[in-house]
Amino acid sequence: ACPEATRIAQLAPERKVLASAFADGKGLGRLNDLAADGQGGAFFTQTGLYHVTADGTVSVVAEGGGLFTNGLALSPDGRTLYVTNRATVIAFDVGADGATSNRRDFVTLSSEGNGFGGDGLAVDSEGRLYVTGDAGVYVIDKSGKELGIIPVPRRAITIAFAGPDKRTLY
Repeated sequence: ACPEATRIAQLAPERKVLASAFADGKGLGRLNDLAADGQGGAFFTQTGLYHVTADGTVSVVAEGGGLFTNGLALSPDGRTLYVTNRATVIAFDVGADGATSNRRDFVTLSSEGNGFGGDGLAVDSEGRLYVTGDAGVYVIDKSGKELGIIPVPRRAITIAFAGPDKRTLY
């Protein structure tokens, strides 16, 4: 048990806590994943999908109705938010103010019928989506077409691009 409440904090250029509770005062609980929104705020998952603005306002993007969010990532232009929901990856349009709209199923992972489903997400500079799952790392093009699966020796749970031009997959 940790006596300190969960917080979403900006670490640089200055340290500041963006949020430590939902609008109703309830604590954030055990967060799963987070993606900076490019405007000083962040999207985060904790079964549902939420957004905190740079001024600390926490809002619900999607929750309930069997939703089980996990990994999330923004497209290179910041206009599409992808979120795993078991064997499906859902997508939202993201407006200039960070508001989301047009929730839709983006892709259903081909080999995740009996597994946990998608977990971690990453997007490359070309806008391809990489999703970790039981079968390996799924590669999805910008239109939602599965291009293939990169085999891995055991289930991967998270994924990231780094290095020069973010061309190295970890």
